[in-house]
Amino acid sequence: MNKLKRPKNVHHQAYLCRDAEQTRWFYEDVMRFKLVAALGFESSPGSGEPLEYMHLFFEMGNGDHIAFFDIPDDVEEEKFSYTSGFDQHIAFEVDSLEELESWKNHLNEKVGWASDPIDHEFVHSIYFYDPNGLALEITCRDKNYEKIMKEDERKAHNNLKIWTEKTRSKKESKVGSDKIDERGLDRKELIKRLKISGLI
Repeated sequence: MNKLKRPKNVHHQAYLCRDAEQTRWFYEDVMRFKLVAALGFESSPGSGEPLEYMHLFFEMGNGDHIAFFDIPDDVEEEKFSYTSGFDQHIAFEVDSLEELESWKNHLNEKVGWASDPIDHEFVHSIYFYDPNGLALEITCRDKNYEKIMKEDERKAHNNLKIWTEKTRSKKESKVGSDKIDERGLDRKELIKRLKISGLI
């Protein structure tokens, strides 16, 4: 029997930021997260190549963190254009609809805009952006959350099977079957990507 344990939580997610202080203002002063590290470096962690950057960590209250890299030589405005929430977004959780409404009002006051709450049935959410163009969400669980999620879990694999059969040919025409069937990177390609990222 395989004794390998699954990872227990998200330690951090890391993103590029335009400016460390601007990002600190948003996540500490607006979002109320705690700045727990602002680490300055002069070289890439894997390759040792010269690279000046700062790594920021904000603690969210449960041991999870959101982190940012400020790399002055890599600041290009197109990297900070607003992203679609379908491309990527982070969802933070609060305890009630009342808290969600309070956060909407707070964000409207501090940063100028947050959406009205949207009912997703299992959760209710507001949406907004950080100064780096990163799409953010604050969500609270519906009163029937556990019941809804239990039913969704029961149907999950069958729903995925139906979806895969429905969409496979469209994706094959765009990216090819090899990419869809890939389970793990080719070793040479993996090494290439790690070198580009400065991790080796």
